[in-house]
Amino acid sequence: MPDPRENPRPLSIDWLVSYSGVREHEPLPPHSWYGIGGRARYFLELPDDGPLPELIGRLNTDAQPYLVIGAATNTLFAADEIPGLMIKLVTRRLSMDRDAITVSAGHLMPTLAAEAARAGRAGLEFAAGVPGTVGGSVFGNAGAFGGEVKDRLSSVEAIDPHGRRQSLAAGDCAFAYRQSAFKTTKAGWVVVSATFRTDNETPQAVRARLLEVQKHRRATQPIEQRSLGSTFKNPPGDSAGRLIDASGLKGMRIGDAQISPKHANFIVNLGGATADDVLALMAEMRNRVFERFGIELEPEIRVIGRTPGR
Repeated sequence: MPDPRENPRPLSIDWLVSYSGVREHEPLPPHSWYGIGGRARYFLELPDDGPLPELIGRLNTDAQPYLVIGAATNTLFAADEIPGLMIKLVTRRLSMDRDAITVSAGHLMPTLAAEAARAGRAGLEFAAGVPGTVGGSVFGNAGAFGGEVKDRLSSVEAIDPHGRRQSLAAGDCAFAYRQSAFKTTKAGWVVVSATFRTDNETPQAVRARLLEVQKHRRATQPIEQRSLGSTFKNPPGDSAGRLIDASGLKGMRIGDAQISPKHANFIVNLGGATADDVLALMAEMRNRVFERFGIELEPEIRVIGRTPGR
């Protein structure tokens, strides 16, 4: 999707201001898992993706910036005001056909895992450890506890920058570790639904594995506090959490942002953390790990409005 920071033209607001449901200067903390953020200049919440093709096509034709979000579970809003239009997808469709489950982009991954388990559909238990939506999880090839989106994805329905609905096979999405074509060659495309392959098992067996994922997550991650999940990607053959812990940073605090004493790759919001606090901690983590191990940590969280630096 176009980066709102790179758009030099003022937003032509005539049609947008009158667009049904659009709000101006929307506070972002209620829309952030982290509870951090400034405002969105224009904001639209969509429970139905039907209007998206025309809307995305028009925004691109006018060269206007837009940002599509779901639960924003790995997104730090780091600007006082995000320019352009922010679209929040809260779509909640799910259907099952033989060994396939098709689910809309706004559906939460843990809800998908639970519904699959109730139906005796195996293979999506890892999704119980991914707090975000389906759309965001496809965008970043999210994963947890040994499973990733790419392992079970069959196809994706997306809207291209011209406003056309497109169906992509999983092989067209260029998945890699926390990476997909939607971050690179297909930037500007919007995921609206995904179809996953599943296996048939007893609901009891699937639920038992799902509960193990939830138990492991509770034991190893600070899920009782607000965070954005893993702050940095794991470098090849190692763990970002191990490197940060070995650098003596576990528990370090700047303002109300703290490197979790439970898992060093999580930055938790103790109540009043700001984006500046989080970015300062991220810089310290990267600097200390680089100084000690010569390894450059790459952010896994998405920062909107600023570029995190060392």
